Amino acid sequence: MTTKVKTVLIEFTEAELETIAAAMDDYMSYADDEFANEDDLIGGIPVADRVNSINDKIDEVFQS
Repeated sequence: MTTKVKTVLIEFTEAELETIAAAMDDYMSYADDEFANEDDLIGGIPVADRVNSINDKIDEVFQS
């Protein structure tokens, strides 16, 4: 099985990026959900991995 990834450029304001970063904390609770099903994973990637990746990218923007 081959996975295709499409990279898109979306411009966010600093306030929007901070909002997304804050929402990641709430979304991370799904990683601890005892009822989470592997079929619910987006792209087969665990929530924690996706959240960490998003947060890393947001941090990179703020550091530049």
